[in-house]
Amino acid sequence: MNAPLISVVPRSTEGESRLRVLRQLERKLLWLSSWMIHNANHIRPNRDGLKVGGHQASCASSISILTALYLEIARPQDRIAVKPHAGPVFHAINYLLGRQTREKLEGLRQFGGIQPYPSRVKDGSEVDFPLVRLASAWR
Repeated sequence: MNAPLISVVPRSTEGESRLRVLRQLERKLLWLSSWMIHNANHIRPNRDGLKVGGHQASCASSISILTALYLEIARPQDRIAVKPHAGPVFHAINYLLGRQTREKLEGLRQFGGIQPYPSRVKDGSEVDFPLVRLASAWR
């Protein structure tokens, strides 16, 4: 059997304990993704006062699957398509894995900052599929 991409839960952890750790990580990821969106809309200085959104519901609806895939199941050769509006969860995962900075999280939906739509151009090689372009092609 191939090893997961990264397993943050020690292999010696069994059954319910393993699930408990994954659930704790899931809660942390949900908090981080919600914090990014809240920061973009309510904390960060905003000259024109317009809210920038952030897709909280899409993040919440995909958090369990993305936690399991990225932190327990995916192997290095696996490719994962993150639904476009769940980008904050993707960025939070990369933050926990040490591939994203707090400054980048704070810049969600800011000019030159990370976007809720993962992109290889803006986010680097961690993005397997640029789904915004795929979605546009299906219309």
